[in-house]
Amino acid sequence: QVIVAHNAARLNRASIEFTLAPERAMADNGDDTEPQAPLFDKTKSYNALTEADKSAHLAGAKVITLLMHKDTEECVMSLSVYDQAIVMPQVCRSAGYPKSMVHLSIRSFVFLFVNFFLQGFILYMICQEEMVMDKFAGQMHLCDFGANIERCPDGPNCVGPGGTNYENPGRMHSFSAWATRSFVRDSLRTLFADKIDEIDKTFDPGEYGLENYWVRFVCLFIFMMTGMADLRVSMDLVSILRALPTSAEPWMEYKVPTWDTKENVKRHLGKGEIDFVTFKLAGMSLKWKLLNMFLLVLPRFAVLWGILNFGTVYLMETAGIEDVVINVTALAFIFKLDELIFSCFSHRAAHHILSNIEPFSLSDRSAQEDFTPEECLSYLEADKNRPLLHMNLLPVRMLMTLCMALLFGGKYYYTYCERAPHGGIVSKSMFLPVEQVYPIVSFLFPTLFPAHSRPEPYWEMPVFED
Repeated sequence: QVIVAHNAARLNRASIEFTLAPERAMADNGDDTEPQAPLFDKTKSYNALTEADKSAHLAGAKVITLLMHKDTEECVMSLSVYDQAIVMPQVCRSAGYPKSMVHLSIRSFVFLFVNFFLQGFILYMICQEEMVMDKFAGQMHLCDFGANIERCPDGPNCVGPGGTNYENPGRMHSFSAWATRSFVRDSLRTLFADKIDEIDKTFDPGEYGLENYWVRFVCLFIFMMTGMADLRVSMDLVSILRALPTSAEPWMEYKVPTWDTKENVKRHLGKGEIDFVTFKLAGMSLKWKLLNMFLLVLPRFAVLWGILNFGTVYLMETAGIEDVVINVTALAFIFKLDELIFSCFSHRAAHHILSNIEPFSLSDRSAQEDFTPEECLSYLEADKNRPLLHMNLLPVRMLMTLCMALLFGGKYYYTYCERAPHGGIVSKSMFLPVEQVYPIVSFLFPTLFPAHSRPEPYWEMPVFED
């Protein structure tokens, strides 16, 4: 009687959920949910398939019902100091605060702050180079100097910072080479004042400019890809903290299979005692949520913004093709410091816990696990009836990455460049900083506390005369 009642309830549920027309079901579901359809009719073309094709169709139906949602509804913990700082204190609390786990929890926060220090220190040094050292070296912002050299001498961006026309690629040099050649020429003019015209005629220092316009933006897009990956993980942390119940729940349990004795399970499956310990994301108290939000999540977003902001300036100020490719690789390494610190310094117990913790699902998908083959195949047939031009066709994260590249690239041009009267985009006038060390407060809050500069410019865009 229990079995009959259970089957009747399942048939009743199936009749309610899958008797809708495909059009009405897809309209009710929206864009991000799988379509519903009438129960699959095996009397149609399905019976004409071979057993291998039937198995493939059923496998595809399982993929649609069980895997397609994971991209937006499932969060996976990564092997980094951020996730370690979230998980280890809760595992320690679940076990009743044993001293060994207390030590691992404290170490997780030590590694977290070490990561913040190293990433912040590298960013500060990049800022020191761009905002102080380059200015004392006499360097101007690169902007679009020489970006259209193939259209010179009559195209835009054909006038270099020295006030002469590029004319051909042979006159373009790196800043250090151009500064050295200009220094030699000016020294000769000073020593031999009576031969200035002859020196200017025979000694050409060239110009400083950009070797390739497009490779810089391609590398900027690649750099934003690493930033998007870090942003996605950061947003997963926010989603997890929001979705977890605000109550102290156990994050691990000792679970022995009931389908056989523990000794047989160990012998046949090659398992040990530690394999019966399972780790999961569960509820945490409000104070732990707030602590993780202010000590972990918000600083992570601040570091992410700093890397993207100063990293964009660093890339946009790189003139050489090989240099910009190398620099984008170096900047991507900054994003991986948290994983490197975890890999080098964390205890093997922390590695095991984070590697085996169960993924966290933002929605309950237990009903899909109980679908019959007919129910799964009905989803497959309804999915085939979807229009090809659908929102799921758009690569959203790729478009977001492109928008980030345009946003930070545009911010660079707006902050450091201006349009020249003769055409093209050139550097704004350059002023020496008052201090030889970039102020920490200006690094942390550049809008509220900007660094002070001397009133007289050390470089202005020369007036070009044909």
